[in-house]
Amino acid sequence: MPALKPYMKYKPIRKEKFDPAFERNRQTAPSYRVEKWMMSSNSKLQGVDEVVIVSAVRTPVGRYLGALKDIEAYDLAALVLGAVVERAGVAADVIDEVVLGQSYQNGEYVNIARMAALKAGWPESIPGITLDRRCCTGLDVVRYGMALIQSGQAQAIVAGGVESMSNAEFYLPGAIKSGIGGVKGMPRGHGDLSIWGLRFYDRIQRARVMSQPEERYGILPSMMSWAETAADEEGISREECDRWALGSHSKACAAIADGRFEQEMVPVPVPQAKGEPILFNQDENPRPQTTLEKLAGLKPVMGGVCTAGNSSTENDGAAAVVMMSASRARSLGVKPLARVCSCEVVGDDPRYTYRSVPTAVNAALSSAGLQLAQMDLIEVQEAFAAQVLADLKQMGLDHRDDERINVNGSGISLGHPIACTGTRVLVTLLHEMQRRGARYGLECICGGGGLGIAAVFENRSA
Repeated sequence: MPALKPYMKYKPIRKEKFDPAFERNRQTAPSYRVEKWMMSSNSKLQGVDEVVIVSAVRTPVGRYLGALKDIEAYDLAALVLGAVVERAGVAADVIDEVVLGQSYQNGEYVNIARMAALKAGWPESIPGITLDRRCCTGLDVVRYGMALIQSGQAQAIVAGGVESMSNAEFYLPGAIKSGIGGVKGMPRGHGDLSIWGLRFYDRIQRARVMSQPEERYGILPSMMSWAETAADEEGISREECDRWALGSHSKACAAIADGRFEQEMVPVPVPQAKGEPILFNQDENPRPQTTLEKLAGLKPVMGGVCTAGNSSTENDGAAAVVMMSASRARSLGVKPLARVCSCEVVGDDPRYTYRSVPTAVNAALSSAGLQLAQMDLIEVQEAFAAQVLADLKQMGLDHRDDERINVNGSGISLGHPIACTGTRVLVTLLHEMQRRGARYGLECICGGGGLGIAAVFENRSA
């Protein structure tokens, strides 16, 4: 195989007006790739049924090494699997397949979709598959389930995501087989821990730098690298980032105080050394004591605008939805929460990952035949405040749209259990759409390696 040529410095594309039709971008963006016949519920192909979501649940999100640190990921997943079919009012044997996302898979967590289904006591005949598209995973499982249903391979799917970042392991790379210490280490800060002469790697940190090839894009020491690029390219200030973070915590804390998450929540029994298990039933991450002054006092991690306070956190949690063909839901007498209008995935330069969000949104809106102005609720996953603000700017959204964007908080406040997040956000979005009588909801996420995903949902009872 010939050696790769060094990748030239990327020149930012010219800023263009956000175009829901996506026609010109589709012609010029080589990374745009969608199986439209399968993925769009507007498909003209004869016999392709609409896809609906009939149930949506999640666990509370736990802090890293917090309340859920001793709960295995497959137990969290099994819990939401059982709850999501129960709330749909159907038996487990109605489900044709389980599709779960997990980004921190390892020898302890092998095809967690199958493991969770078996732990939940489901029939052994129900298969399971585990996906990983980094931060996009929890929404990509919906795209995968939609493909199975619209291609006629399934009628009912449980799709979801789970992550126990508290249990992500330190590991020895395979090179240890070549001798104690292996062949070489990694740059400082990449999860390389020399312990007793052995190089133990932190899977969480190492995964971030391994989301793209070093020889093509250079070393990106963390996802924060492209968030700082977003701030530079779009003129985002530190104060703007801190204000966004404060708003995120304020919204999440208000939602908890108002009991807005109660209907979607599945409490997690946490065993105690003595006595009965304690029910963990509230998101652990939001901080009611957060102030702008406290956020302003935090030191930038990379010397720019991003701090621990205006970035998302490492977390534990699980979430799931039941997806069905519309005809299957009718035959079972199950009322849908929403119809899946579209779900699209795109790619971009990993050094400019934030740009994948507006591109994915354009694709999803075009596929659904809708416009951004028609979206009653918009969820832009908060990896970093700088990234969200840059994405909103590129999409032509500003403070006048605050009442429909991340209305209950997001990754900065509620946390970011990587593969769980997309489903967690979707669960909250669907319940909020029901609560408000909102017709259309949009969810979008960017992910490591220059990935982006967006989906549009319709509440037909609105």
